Amino acid sequence: MQHDAAETQDGQMMPGIGPDAVASARPASFEVTYGQKTGMTTVPADSFKFAGKGRISVDGQQVELTGRQRALLSKEQTHTLPLAAIVNVQRAGNVIRFDLQEPGAGKRYARFAVSSEAQARALEALLPSVKTEAFVASQAELADFHRRLDALSPHAPVTLVIVAINIIVFVAMCIGGAGLFNPDGDVAIRWGSNYGPLTMGGQWWRLLTANYIHFGIIHIALNMWALYQSGRMAERLFGSARYTLLYVFAGISGSIASLLWNPVVNGAGASGAIFGVFGGLLAFVINARNRVPQEVMVEHRNSTIGFIAYSLFYGMAHAGIDNAAHVGGLVAGFGMGLLLARPLTAEARARSGIGQWVVAMLAAALVLGVSSKPLWRPSPDVLARQQFQQTLLGFSPQESAAVAASNDLVEKVRAGRISEADWVQAVRTDVVPRWQRLHDELANEHLPADDKQFALQQAMLAYVDARLKQNTLIAESEAATVDRLGMPARVKAAREEGDAALARLNAIVSAKKP
Repeated sequence: MQHDAAETQDGQMMPGIGPDAVASARPASFEVTYGQKTGMTTVPADSFKFAGKGRISVDGQQVELTGRQRALLSKEQTHTLPLAAIVNVQRAGNVIRFDLQEPGAGKRYARFAVSSEAQARALEALLPSVKTEAFVASQAELADFHRRLDALSPHAPVTLVIVAINIIVFVAMCIGGAGLFNPDGDVAIRWGSNYGPLTMGGQWWRLLTANYIHFGIIHIALNMWALYQSGRMAERLFGSARYTLLYVFAGISGSIASLLWNPVVNGAGASGAIFGVFGGLLAFVINARNRVPQEVMVEHRNSTIGFIAYSLFYGMAHAGIDNAAHVGGLVAGFGMGLLLARPLTAEARARSGIGQWVVAMLAAALVLGVSSKPLWRPSPDVLARQQFQQTLLGFSPQESAAVAASNDLVEKVRAGRISEADWVQAVRTDVVPRWQRLHDELANEHLPADDKQFALQQAMLAYVDARLKQNTLIAESEAATVDRLGMPARVKAAREEGDAALARLNAIVSAKKP
């Protein structure tokens, strides 16, 4: 059987690859979705900058692409394309991509998803089957790449194990009271989060364990989705052992970067390590020595850069996201990726690569040692901030206990269960010492006046001082002078002073919440 010849982009005739009969008696219309998911958003993935819902119509002469660009208040646009200009149609599941070959025009392409694979097949049948020489060569290169990848590294067990460990730890933390949606930072600290005062106080293992702890179901769901999507490809490209080194190194580097940026942070999550995986992927695919096809390189390069840019921008726009860990993990992963990458060939994978391993391990030790050096001997200001952070952790339970003890005694004396003399004695021996301890802890804090926590410390101290004064006046009173139902004027004034100080303290705390 004879096949028609197809005209290639180079102006040559390529036998054996010809257009199908694409003319249709009636137009066909398909609902489509433009763009690619990157994190929580959809970004354009074609030359028309379309994103979101749209449609495509095909008749015997032309194709109409209708959609909206990803911009505020963007209007619906329609681009009419000659059917004969469409070349290199590809289908992957329900996703279709094609190039446009137009005289005097730059390279353009379209990419979209239809509702089902059956719909995609029907649409593919309506489009030309012309393939350019360059496209055929790239497809052959791509097929060879996937054959090599399947033969040399068909599975990604480490990524699955890491995902499983994270999920198991999260479930155990929830059982232990961490909270499914509203995480408890104190529980995370007990489980090994990267809490600056404790990590820098000698518990350096937190730099590693923090990568397996998450703050709530949404946090772990997003991280595990990103790890599962990118980690499997990275592991197959690098090999499981090298991938493990890259992941651990990036995670620890992210934790160190987090402390360097904020030494009182209570950080947790796998995002630093995951950014390292993205950095490693980028390092692998952009290196021509690794024999990654252009199509794969461009796809992973663009999607990786897009995800990184989106995540960092989102982190800058929202409080509570540790961009320092993201950047630290990204840089570490990229650097380690350059050191550990090797060509995806049987010959390269057969070599032991001992020298490469030694260089990578020495580099990791050097980077971790040098970058963490400022954490070994923090400045006086950093020490003061960390000490205050420790005081903050213990303040709330101690203050609540002091208030409860005082209120309990008031209820007892008003109910006649204890005498006024017993009340005064109990305030002197139990309540006053509680407030005195809180006062001493806060008075021993030496935050710089320009520290962002200084106003909070002063408000806490003013509140505790007022409560200490109130209870000291009671403790120094004679039982006969105590008004069971009212309080003497001086005690009442001290109580009101404490109430006002508490209101100011609550206002400062509320203002600090995101």
